[in-house]
Amino acid sequence: MALPLLKLPFLAYEKVLLNFELADIKEPHWVSTLKPVNNMKVAFDYVRDLLRLPITSYHIWNKEQNLFPQWFGITKCDELSMHLSHGFSNDELKHVLEKVEISKKLDLNLPRNLVFDCGFVQFSMDELRINQASWITNETFLAMNCARIELSGNGNLPIRDFVSRWLSSRNTRFESLKMAWYRERINWNEGFKTMKWNPATRGRNFKLNNYYRLDCENGIDILRDDGLLATVVEKYGGIHFVVWHKRFQPEADQLQLDYWF
Repeated sequence: MALPLLKLPFLAYEKVLLNFELADIKEPHWVSTLKPVNNMKVAFDYVRDLLRLPITSYHIWNKEQNLFPQWFGITKCDELSMHLSHGFSNDELKHVLEKVEISKKLDLNLPRNLVFDCGFVQFSMDELRINQASWITNETFLAMNCARIELSGNGNLPIRDFVSRWLSSRNTRFESLKMAWYRERINWNEGFKTMKWNPATRGRNFKLNNYYRLDCENGIDILRDDGLLATVVEKYGGIHFVVWHKRFQPEADQLQLDYWF
């Protein structure tokens, strides 16, 4: 049974928390489903100041609660996700993009009718997922320094330049890019030294994550000078650009086929 900490008198918080074992307080989780949420912030501030624990993850699904990172003064965390179906203050989103240092994962599921204007943003986390990414500029896109990137609802971003920059770099962090594409097919033979799939060179399936694989049988291969092999898979609706840090991935064969393709 969960402890109703927020229902305790303020002066009782400390006595309760100081009786916790280390394993109990190492990763406290704060969850609120009701309004008003003022008590949530009081408890959050008190426990953070008392225990001096870092914020490891932050998730919000309901804008009505007003529990945005800016309200809590969050400027650094490992993972942050915002799944919002209705409008919200642009200042709240800008705070996340410009003020919060995120190291592992940023997941933004934004409203379909989002009206948002933002200049350059430096993304540099392990995993970046943005639904409704029409506000991403070309400069921001080309400067993304993430291992895994997934964009939907994006504009006409310069995917050819993205691939070209990877080819001329020594970036060994990047693994995969998945983005929406509803325009004409790209002639990858123009400006790139491409190859068809050779089963002796790499496997057919690329592991995107623990659930999905990408079928690269008809993909276009591009070899970088340092020996890293990449593949572009393009179909109506989307483009994948993946790097084979492990050329053969038999563990991917049993996964589900990526839902876009």
